[in-house]
Amino acid sequence: MRLLTAGPSALLLTATLALAAPAVASTPQTSPQTSPQTSPQTSSTAVRAAGPAITIAARSTVVPRGKKVVITGAVASKKVTRVALQQKRKGTAWKTQATVAVKADGSYRLKDRTTTAVIRKYRVVSAAGPRKRSAKVSVGVYEWKDLTKLEHRAFSGWSVEKSVEINATSYGPALRGWVSPYAAPLADYNVNRNCVSLRARFGLSDKSDLAGRATITVLGDDVPAYSKSFGITQSEYVSVPLASPFRVGLTFTVENPGGLPTAPGAVPVVADPELFCTSAS
Repeated sequence: MRLLTAGPSALLLTATLALAAPAVASTPQTSPQTSPQTSPQTSSTAVRAAGPAITIAARSTVVPRGKKVVITGAVASKKVTRVALQQKRKGTAWKTQATVAVKADGSYRLKDRTTTAVIRKYRVVSAAGPRKRSAKVSVGVYEWKDLTKLEHRAFSGWSVEKSVEINATSYGPALRGWVSPYAAPLADYNVNRNCVSLRARFGLSDKSDLAGRATITVLGDDVPAYSKSFGITQSEYVSVPLASPFRVGLTFTVENPGGLPTAPGAVPVVADPELFCTSAS
């Protein structure tokens, strides 16, 4: 066969062969996929959450008035060589109460003498070195208050007496119980969750019948916090813990253990009653 290598006929043959060749889809060449660059593994020390610059703790959050509030903690930075204790009450600005040098191990101990029974907040700040400060802690300073001088909400079946006799011993002031056919005995007081304890001498007055007996009950938001039965000449002085109730109450029940037509006369008394309370401001 004779090949055409030049001229118009050769060009025509070349074009015809090109059209007859099958079309092949070409895919663009791709470079191998690379995984995202990863940073070197971080050490456990680096990922650990940083602790507080200054830690703080109150030795007790309930402090009697006149005693000292004790605050302890530690400082993370060696550059902080001295710290200050600051106090804040409701409606007041932060005020420095004491300063102390930080010990070699980073710990500190601060004290604040109390003069008023109010709730206050404390924090510790750096007094020398980089500016650092702790979290806040709340401390309640409490004092004993004469229950007989507080304003009552309800008051039936009780009276306030200058003194009462229990087993031939005088105590006072006191609340004296009276049996009434008209209303259940109840004396209660709104203390606004500011009180944590009630102390008093509970017992039966010498004016009771020899067979007389009564149960005296302390209520915190109508839930009994203390309840005990007493006979003639019997009493006890006790401090009753309270779960910071809104209302504190006193009631009693005259007992009739012999099932007599009329219960023997019983005169319950609560002598020297005091509440351990603080104030919000």
